[in-house]
Amino acid sequence: MKKILIIDDDMTALDIVDFLFEDKGFEVVRRADGVSALECVDDVKPDIILIDLMMPKMNGQECVRQIRGRGLEQPIVAFTAVDDPEIHQEAIEAGCNLVLTKPCKPATLVKHIEGFLAKGA
Repeated sequence: MKKILIIDDDMTALDIVDFLFEDKGFEVVRRADGVSALECVDDVKPDIILIDLMMPKMNGQECVRQIRGRGLEQPIVAFTAVDDPEIHQEAIEAGCNLVLTKPCKPATLVKHIEGFLAKGA
């Protein structure tokens, strides 16, 4: 079973994405901010990470930099409501493999996540 770590401070977004990926057979681990995600990422060992960029305590870009700084190479997809090319570029430079803007069709999100996992299989 593939494991996805979802990091987002929006509980509704967490619920929707959680339901979407559990329905596809993923084990879903949820965290509401970057700080709590960093506390668990080494133990959780996710196959892929889906992260919001605008969160309290620590933004997504800083969380990704710290994850990458630990040598973790899992694909990281930023999933954000911010449609700003500069912020998207910052996320890529921090270590994200892809930035998707919310809202997007669930099938699009699943296609990208499954595509990254297929490459690593």
